[in-house]
Amino acid sequence: MVKQQANAAAIYCRLSRDDGNDAESNSIGTQRTMLQRYAKEHGFAVYDEYVDDGWSGTQFDRPDFKRMLSDIENGRIGIVLCKDLSRCGRNNALVAYYTEIVFPDNDVRFVAVNDAIDTAMGDSGGNAVMPFMSVVNEYYARDISKKVRSARRTRALNGEHCAGRTPLGYLKDPNDKHKLVIDEETADIVRSIFQMAADGLGNYQICYRLAQNKVKSPSAWEYERTGKFGKYYDPDYPWSWFSKTVVSILHNQMYLGHMRSHTQTTKSFKNHKIVAVPKEDWIIVENTHEPIVSQELFDKVQSITKIKKRANTANVENVFQGLAYCADCNAKLTLQTSSGGGHVIYLMCHRYRHGTRSGGNRLCTSHTTRFEDLKALTMTLIRSAVAATLDVEGFVKAMTEEENQNDSSKRTLDRLKRRDGELKILIKRVFEQNALGKIDDGTFADLYNSYQSEQNDISAKIRDSEEKAALCKDKGANARLFAEAVSKYTDAEVLTREMVLDLVEKVVVHEPVGTRGPKRHQKVDIYFRFIGQLPEKFLQK
Repeated sequence: MVKQQANAAAIYCRLSRDDGNDAESNSIGTQRTMLQRYAKEHGFAVYDEYVDDGWSGTQFDRPDFKRMLSDIENGRIGIVLCKDLSRCGRNNALVAYYTEIVFPDNDVRFVAVNDAIDTAMGDSGGNAVMPFMSVVNEYYARDISKKVRSARRTRALNGEHCAGRTPLGYLKDPNDKHKLVIDEETADIVRSIFQMAADGLGNYQICYRLAQNKVKSPSAWEYERTGKFGKYYDPDYPWSWFSKTVVSILHNQMYLGHMRSHTQTTKSFKNHKIVAVPKEDWIIVENTHEPIVSQELFDKVQSITKIKKRANTANVENVFQGLAYCADCNAKLTLQTSSGGGHVIYLMCHRYRHGTRSGGNRLCTSHTTRFEDLKALTMTLIRSAVAATLDVEGFVKAMTEEENQNDSSKRTLDRLKRRDGELKILIKRVFEQNALGKIDDGTFADLYNSYQSEQNDISAKIRDSEEKAALCKDKGANARLFAEAVSKYTDAEVLTREMVLDLVEKVVVHEPVGTRGPKRHQKVDIYFRFIGQLPEKFLQK
């Protein structure tokens, strides 16, 4: 073992947020002055000063603490001076490990000036109560951590931005650092990333196109504005984009104008390892700042990114990929080329195609349809939708007329509400008349039960009417959204992947009935976005 320099002292100072209201009295300058004076008064030669500013006492991977340990192991230090025990740390187990094992094993004397702790004095003075002081110091850190977490959660629930960095496309509001405003320099980058994803480009293709166009990465923007190097920033290639960066942008609800917080946390106040928080526990507060992308574009991108793209032996683009399902087992339909004569392409139930079995039996039957037939049917329905939506107001009215014909009409609802108000007055009056002795208890019971029964019936009808009115309103809004989406394809002649993604929610293929030829029939349900199946009255004959 290396012999220690017995009189060589290390001055160790630490300060962090876990010092709470004591931060001023524990400032690095105050600690340094006190310890230098103490070393001089006791004739210690200061070998070096070790300062960890901004490091929590619950952590022991602090850079200067580790440097001090290295000097101890190399025999350069014989004394460690701290202002008090909490400067060494606030993790009881590790404080005990260093003060009772590491320092004594290396013949190092530990002194905590304000706590009257000096390991050279044996069990006298503050040494006897040092374990209790360490427990109190840890509890203090635990309490501060709890308060900090609570404050952060409160700010998150209030829709405030609490993170140090802002997402690409946003800046902190100069008048309120907890609010976000659009950064006009970078917002268009975000919009272009979403649009490229909506156009069908994969994450790596988006990265390649951004690099080709020399679009600076988020790390490059941060370096340019703050001078800080990001973990993956390459100053020689500032337009280097990573797939995970694109993925995080495309799934970030903050671009819809919603504040998203509490997506990650630490294991505990002593273990600062970052862990992900389950999505159901995220804190999302809607409409806290101006959105960069629309809800429609965001939803479209989410539906596209869920679909895994696979190559197929037919070497054709499957415009229905990820959208076509088997009616019976709900498995996706995949492309299959006929093994017989010709080159016919089919969509077939994935489970049936691969012979998935349970107990020796196939889990599904042949749900197969010709690829070109399905494309033709879809194109026909889209043309019907185009024709139906040329008169948008007429289309909206037609889509909601069923709801408009029932008891959800405003006139009926107003009548029900008026009668509900009358019944409340009548019930109040019979109570008063019974209390004044104007009607006996039997009459009161009959009247009350009658009014109460009628009121319960009316309340149920009001709820039903309001729900139907809300449904009618939603159907009208969705009909307008569908009409807007269809309007882009008024002159379309060929079915494209983009068209299907814009308009189709899913395709459900049923098992065919009958033998081959004219006797064979097959039901296919095509569900459009916003409206579901196109009503039969709009189908072109």
